Amino acid sequence: MIFIDGIGLGANIPEINPFIRFGLPVIHELFGCHLSQEMEPILTPESSMVQIDATLGVAGLPQSATGQAAILTGLNTAKIMGRHIQAFPGPELSKLIMEHNIMKQLLEREMPVTSANMYSPDYFELVAKRKRRHSAITLAALSIGMLLRSLTHIQAGQAVYQDITNEMLPRFGIENVQPITPKQAAINLVNISRKYSFTIFEYFQTDRAGHKQDWQHAQNIVRILNEFIRTAYTLLPADTLLLITSDHGNFEDFSVKTHTLNKVPLIALGFKAQATISGVTDLTGITPAIVEALGKDEFL
Repeated sequence: MIFIDGIGLGANIPEINPFIRFGLPVIHELFGCHLSQEMEPILTPESSMVQIDATLGVAGLPQSATGQAAILTGLNTAKIMGRHIQAFPGPELSKLIMEHNIMKQLLEREMPVTSANMYSPDYFELVAKRKRRHSAITLAALSIGMLLRSLTHIQAGQAVYQDITNEMLPRFGIENVQPITPKQAAINLVNISRKYSFTIFEYFQTDRAGHKQDWQHAQNIVRILNEFIRTAYTLLPADTLLLITSDHGNFEDFSVKTHTLNKVPLIALGFKAQATISGVTDLTGITPAIVEALGKDEFL
């Protein structure tokens, strides 16, 4: 699964929507439409895309902590918590994630799982100093005792940094990792996934660009995502399914700096795409759909 933070299905207006202004050719090639709220559900055996609800019946703008928790657990975490919770999970929400997340569910079924993200060597030190906080996806990985991928992994092509290309690493004092193309990052991700039943990669530059309304950054993001997704899909093994989704809208509407109420895309490419996502209507449906699909003989 490629999780892309903060991408909703917005208006087909290039003045406010980077996906329309700059285009995402891989989506148009696969589905014959733009990534916008005007798209109809497209369900074919190996390439499907549906709109899913991120509000979960709770008033207010959807937020990252509860949205990602809902994706990972299959629980309506916003309703459980009584509100949408932004950014990083607090203690109560963290407990729900640690106990019910998809990585734990699959591992209990003896299916190997992993996060492909690279973390800086001083990540846990920064957390201890309260300069970093665990995201929902990081909590899921930690809940199963996973050793987070770090510098040695990315140097060996066995991790993907959150910006995909490694270009941001020098900002954090990491100078001995070469920048790579989005194509190479996708090759690395697919190679990592070959050893696991479920692999997740988290990308959040979209949400940051949306909050800053940074058009220059947005153009680069769309370029990177287009090459990354196209390559990953092209290299998928015949028995592998690629899912792409998000937790809430933001990047698709540069007329505001906040999140949006827009639905988010759920894209499935590859093996059993239609069968896996055709019944999903909101964020809580993603984990149950994956667990059910992986429990079938065809995926084993």
